[in-house]
Amino acid sequence: MITQMYLTFLQIADSGSFTKAAQQLFISPVSVMKQINNLETQLDVKLFNRTHQGVTLTPAGQALYTSTTDIVTAAATAIAHAQTVGQHHQQIIRVGASIMRPGAPLVALWRRFADELSDYQLAIVPINDDEVSLQSPTTQLGTTLDCVAGPTDAAQWYENYQVLPLGMDAYRLAVPQTHRLADHNRLTWTDLRGETIVLPPRNASPTIEKICRDLEAHHPDIHIHNTTQFYNTETFNAYANSDQLLITRDSWQNIHPLLKTIPVDWDYQSAYGLIFAKQPSAKLAQFITIIR
Repeated sequence: MITQMYLTFLQIADSGSFTKAAQQLFISPVSVMKQINNLETQLDVKLFNRTHQGVTLTPAGQALYTSTTDIVTAAATAIAHAQTVGQHHQQIIRVGASIMRPGAPLVALWRRFADELSDYQLAIVPINDDEVSLQSPTTQLGTTLDCVAGPTDAAQWYENYQVLPLGMDAYRLAVPQTHRLADHNRLTWTDLRGETIVLPPRNASPTIEKICRDLEAHHPDIHIHNTTQFYNTETFNAYANSDQLLITRDSWQNIHPLLKTIPVDWDYQSAYGLIFAKQPSAKLAQFITIIR
């Protein structure tokens, strides 16, 4: 009922700082600043007085804060009323899904527990892979989303959310179709000598850190390149026509038609599962209990 831009505005006003608001929202200070600049441009008013000590609301900002707070409160009341009215009907579980997080594991569970989940409906809500950070898979969890199904190997996510493990996903290498190794059906350490392997940031997960350390210690003839952020579809686009190999996982093997996913003589795996709020709603808590 209200856009993220206005929710960010409220968080800044409550925090008194762009940086503190960014920490609360699990997004970068630059993203917070951009949202507020866009909001001020749209409204054609200045909302904050910016100083080295922080930010304070202008008179226009205070007026918007009061009105927006009233809207948020009214929206929460309306949602609670709707949930009360519909409590005897099917509960809707809103699952975030994207190209890299299609929700397939949850769909499989849904089929498996069809009888037990007869009182629930599954609603797929599109999410943006660009929002994934070391702190959060998406800022919508707990608000417009109940859960996300996908990789759960980012260590810091466990500090901010609950995670229900569902299984393990094997790491592979995505090889450009024009690469000399593209005709292989399996890769050995010998095949990889002199090659460059692209991986997510080293601090993205314990498994990625282990792979980097193993390569450095035991295979110094293989070059390592870590991206600066989590993968998104642009990552696959960028390396589809390169001479480098992109570490990937089984669940991502069909993301790009110009990349061939090939098994490697290693046993690295990564966990996947359901990610949801520390304090889930009653309906989601019951849903988790059923499938746990």
